[in-house]
Amino acid sequence: MKLHLQFHRDLFDDKFLCRNQLFFVRSLLEKSVQGIAFSAETIEKVIPKLKLLTEKNGFDSILQLMSILHDLSVSSNMRTLSNSTFTNENINFNSRRIEKVFSYMRDNYDKEITLDGVSRLAGMSEVSFSRFIKKRTGKTFIESLNEIRLGHASHSLVNTTHTISEIAYRCGFNNLSYFNRIFKSKNGCTPKEFRDNYAGKKSIVQVKSSK
Repeated sequence: MKLHLQFHRDLFDDKFLCRNQLFFVRSLLEKSVQGIAFSAETIEKVIPKLKLLTEKNGFDSILQLMSILHDLSVSSNMRTLSNSTFTNENINFNSRRIEKVFSYMRDNYDKEITLDGVSRLAGMSEVSFSRFIKKRTGKTFIESLNEIRLGHASHSLVNTTHTISEIAYRCGFNNLSYFNRIFKSKNGCTPKEFRDNYAGKKSIVQVKSSK
């Protein structure tokens, strides 16, 4: 079962969320941009509250929403589905060149992206750009690109019925063995194990604060 709950990001302002009592809720909302998987036990606990929320209005609906967010935030078995570099949020690297390259990689992750191409985009030589991105982000060009692609792959494994090979190629990986190897290295499990654990045996509740 998939349920979608959306609310405006200004519903809870920063001062409100900075209270110590709301630490776990604040952490949950920060992680939510990466996608979060919860166990079946957690889902079973909040589904009745989610259904009841549709019957609430005004102040009662706010209280019900806070109760749901609290239950999700204190769940001990949540897991983010992707790295932060996957999200569409603007990441400040204090470099227009790096931000331009990351924007390009996020928009074209499913296409062929080469070091030569992104170096030209940044107006630098391959050697200079390789050093520059490593210094600014702590990751190589390939590591950064793979994280973006793995984020999309993780979402597809959970939210689609495409085969693992289809997902790999749709996310820009032209070699299935390579995809399986780096996926396991990053996530500690194979794509099949990930899908079994988080798409079959477990459920997903998507909580999104809209702009």
